Amino acid sequence: MHLSDILDFNLFTENAMKTVIAETYRPFEQFIKSIPSLFRRDEGKVIYDKRNQIRRFEHKGLVFVAKRYKRVNFIQQIVYTFFRKTKGERAFRFPELYRQRGVSTPREVAFIECYELGLFTVCYFVSEEVTRREVFQELVDVKDFDHELARAVVRQIVYMHSKGILHGDLNLSNFLYEKSPDGKYHFTLIDINRSHFTDGWPSDEDCMKDLVRLVHRRDLYTFLISHYAELRGWPVETTVSAALKRLDKFEHRIFK
Repeated sequence: MHLSDILDFNLFTENAMKTVIAETYRPFEQFIKSIPSLFRRDEGKVIYDKRNQIRRFEHKGLVFVAKRYKRVNFIQQIVYTFFRKTKGERAFRFPELYRQRGVSTPREVAFIECYELGLFTVCYFVSEEVTRREVFQELVDVKDFDHELARAVVRQIVYMHSKGILHGDLNLSNFLYEKSPDGKYHFTLIDINRSHFTDGWPSDEDCMKDLVRLVHRRDLYTFLISHYAELRGWPVETTVSAALKRLDKFEHRIFK
């Protein structure tokens, strides 16, 4: 990948910004660098606004999706300034690894990091827009979920694991899909900045950890884990029982 790293700042000025742009989008440098100010001016269409905020922007016939990650605390400022890549940078670097392993994810455009007095504070990730349907709405927000779609999701997960991809935030809201005329499902994974990569299959334990965030709806979760176990050749009843216990512990930790 050819990149344009725009490091036109002194890190130790009062306010500084680092912008890294994929070469294809270098002609849009001025617009991309304006994205933090567009957020501050409340421009663009808000499409998600919880812990992080996502906005949609149209510029010269193109559609960009920009994610602003939550401002970090002081300890995180130290960590991300000196020891660890930011979420924005990981979100930007990982799509190429996904594509190399045969998994679709939105095309990366840029990441932006903002600094105050030499310390990282907030970052942005910019990508192309993908207009596929959301699996969460199709499986979770319905009374009777689509078993065919659910099985297709599990096949996608098994494929990802077989290629050494652990998503790290593998919940159904991060699966987008379309169904082609021949009946095949095609998935795009989003929010991949927590991913980890291995050579070949990850350990069984790591695969099960990756599955714990899938969904909190018990009937659907049981169906998904059962089919995953079948495809992996694992004992279904034992695998489901262990997965439900893991889910209970996970929910107790995050909801207590």
